[in-house]
Amino acid sequence: MKYLLLLFCLWLPAAAATPPPLEPLQIAEQFVAPTGWAEMKDYLCCEAAGQAKRETLGQQIPPQLQRTCQLVAQGDSTAVVAVELQGSSAAEHRDFYLHFAKEAEGWKLGAIRNLAMTHLGPPMVELLSALPPAEVADYNRKHPDASHAFTVGNLRLWTAADADIAAHFRKNRADFRKLLRLVQTGRYFASADSAATGETAANANPAVHALLRKLFLSRVTRRETGCASCLEFVIGGKVNSTVGLLYQAEPALLPAMTPEHLIVLKPLGEGWYLYKTT
Repeated sequence: MKYLLLLFCLWLPAAAATPPPLEPLQIAEQFVAPTGWAEMKDYLCCEAAGQAKRETLGQQIPPQLQRTCQLVAQGDSTAVVAVELQGSSAAEHRDFYLHFAKEAEGWKLGAIRNLAMTHLGPPMVELLSALPPAEVADYNRKHPDASHAFTVGNLRLWTAADADIAAHFRKNRADFRKLLRLVQTGRYFASADSAATGETAANANPAVHALLRKLFLSRVTRRETGCASCLEFVIGGKVNSTVGLLYQAEPALLPAMTPEHLIVLKPLGEGWYLYKTT
């Protein structure tokens, strides 16, 4: 009996030290809360473990910002949680994405991602918005393919919060449907062998081009997300860090989210998704 008691005493501290299993959304909410989290390291791995050594991400975020976590997707081995930050100004409205992996002992936060280089947008918008009418007219003469109004609208949409991009889509849903029909009817992307020429032809179509400009979209393509069956309506970005709207009617054919490339894919309804790459 004394040996059983001894074994129980040896087992008790180890059992007490084992962190309780948490789901990705629960881990995210703890990790972005303004207060500290003593058990943080038990739920981190990979990049995140190296980045968050003393403080949670929530402790590094200005305390006045409101934080909202949304589970975007959760499978058997990976999960993605979107985090929205809101403050008193539009500049404080930001989004980032937490990527999780399931290990033997449970879910771990492995990587934190957001759309890169968006800080370049607001100064450009401010500069362009301050141009007097004569300079705006001159700008339009020099940029017939991308007017002053389009460029300002496109820059604002590129750097907008996810909620604002979703609102832009809902407000202009009829035009997005019309744009989709034009591209599908034209069968520009019907053949994988002619994807490049099809893309050029699609964007050169006057009706397609006019709707792209009206919706502040830069182009339609199939080369951004690694999905050979999706249509991607790109807003903009720098280098490989882009944001746009993706269409795929069959959820089973959607590309997988990864911290290395497709960092988020948020459903907007009717087969449309907001996507970001890095």
